[in-house]
Amino acid sequence: MTLTATALTAISSAPALTPDVAHLAWPALTVRVAWTLLTSGIRVRPGLLRDARDHVLMHLPAEVGLCEAEDRAADLVVRFVARARRREPQDHWPQDAAMPLSPRWRRAIDHACTPLIGAVFRQHYGDGRRLESLERLLEVDRTALEAARGSLREIVRRLGSTDGLPFDQWPGARVDRVISRLAAWSPGPCPPILEIADGHHRDHLHVCVRCDRAYRLVQNEIISRGDLVPPAMGARPNGSVRVLALHFHPDARVHRDLVARESAVPCFPVADDLLLIDFSDPDAVRRLIVVACEVGRPAREHLRGTTLSGAGRWTPHGLIGPLAERAIADVKLASWGEVQGVPDLPAPLPEPPSSRGWWTAVAVIAAIGVGLFVHAVQVPRAPARWPLETDFVVGRDGTWAKFRVDEHAVVSAVRMSDGQLDPLRIGLSAADKSEWATGDGTYRLHAVGEGLAVVSSTVPIATLASLVDAARKDADPLGGLVSRVRAADPYADVAVWTR
Repeated sequence: MTLTATALTAISSAPALTPDVAHLAWPALTVRVAWTLLTSGIRVRPGLLRDARDHVLMHLPAEVGLCEAEDRAADLVVRFVARARRREPQDHWPQDAAMPLSPRWRRAIDHACTPLIGAVFRQHYGDGRRLESLERLLEVDRTALEAARGSLREIVRRLGSTDGLPFDQWPGARVDRVISRLAAWSPGPCPPILEIADGHHRDHLHVCVRCDRAYRLVQNEIISRGDLVPPAMGARPNGSVRVLALHFHPDARVHRDLVARESAVPCFPVADDLLLIDFSDPDAVRRLIVVACEVGRPAREHLRGTTLSGAGRWTPHGLIGPLAERAIADVKLASWGEVQGVPDLPAPLPEPPSSRGWWTAVAVIAAIGVGLFVHAVQVPRAPARWPLETDFVVGRDGTWAKFRVDEHAVVSAVRMSDGQLDPLRIGLSAADKSEWATGDGTYRLHAVGEGLAVVSSTVPIATLASLVDAARKDADPLGGLVSRVRAADPYADVAVWTR
C-alpha cells in the first residue's frame, strides 16, 4: 500500500504533539514522590505511590520543565501527606514553594563547597540526615558541622541578594528550605533509568541526586523497576469530580464527624472544621444537610459551603488533585448560613411537647397490669420430692444443723460467713452426705458463720456453684440462693438459718 501525495502533505503539515511532562518525567517524578513519602515517615505502597503521583501530575502543566516538575512535586507530596492525615500543612512560608530556583545557584554552591561543606550539603540537606548523625558518621566535631551549615546559608544569602531577593532577612530555617531544594536539583543529562536501577553507571550516581535516589529505592525494594516505566498510554490522569466543600463554624465543629458518618456518598474531613463531599449525587447530599440542619447538628447559621468541578479523583487518602485546594480556599469566602447547591437551609425543628405525664400514667397502668397478671397465672410451688426435717442449734461459734431426709436424697450445704456465701459441700450423689450421718437415720453438720442453707434434691444440681456465685451479689445472699435453687429444681427443698 502506498500513500498519496495528498496524504503525505497532510502528515507533514500536521502539528507535532507537545511533549507531556507526565510521560517524559515519569521516572524522575516517581523517584521524587517515593523519596518524599519515605522521608515523611510513610511506608511506600503501590496504591499510595500511584495516588500521590497522580496528585502531583494533576497539578503540573504538560509543558513544565523536568527540574521544576521535580521541585514542585516534593511540596505537593508534603501537602498530600498532610491531607491524608486530616491535617492542614504546617507551612509558615507557603509562598516560597512557587519561587523558582536558578541553576546558577546550584553551580555556585558546587564551586564553593569544601569537602566538609559538600558532605553537609549532600547528606544533611539532600538526604535529610541530622547533624548528630553526621557527627558520628563523619567523625567530625559538631562545631565544625554547624560552621559548614552556616557557610552554606551565607552562600545562598549572597546569591539571593545578587538576584534582588531578601534572603539576608530570612531566618535560618527558611534559608534551609531553599538549600534542601537545591540539594535535590538534578539537571542531567542522565543514562537510561533502568540501567541506573540495575547498578550501572556508578560514577554518575556520585554527581546526580535523582539517579542516586532511584538506585537506592530500587535496591532496597521500596519501589520496583516497573514503577519507573511510564505506561504506553494514560500517563496523565484525567479524572474529573464535582465536590461540595462544607465549612463548620467553631461552635459547630463537634458535628463535622457526625455528618461525615451519616453521608451515603464519599467524603473526606480536612483539618478540624472542613468536609469535602462528593457532589455527583446532589439529591443525596441535600437530604443529608437538610436533616442535619433540622436537628440542629449543626444549625444552619453555623454552616457554609460551595461547590466546584474540576480535575480530581476520590481515593482512600482523600480527594487528590487541585480541586481540593480550590474548594478549601473558596468556601472560606462564602457567607454563613448559605450552602451552594442546597437552597433554603431549614431552621431546627421545634422541640416536641413533653410526654412525661403520659408516660407516668402508662407506667402506673403497666405496673397494675403486671401485678394482676402474675397473680392470675401464679402456680403453687411443687412439693419437695425429698423434704428436709431440720433443727438448727447455735454453738461453737457457729450453727449445728440436725436434719432427717430420705437416704436417696442428694444433700448440699452452703454457709454464709462475713456476708459471703461459701459452699461447704456440693452434693454429687446420695453417698456424699454419709460423712454427716449419726447412725440413727439422722445427719448432723456444723458451720461457722452467721447463716446456713441445706439443700435436698433428687439429682445433683449441676449449676449450684454458679447459683452461689450469682447469689453473692444479692442484697440478701441466702434468700437469693433459695430463690435460684427452687427455680433451677422445683422439687428441691431448702432449709435456711440466719442469725
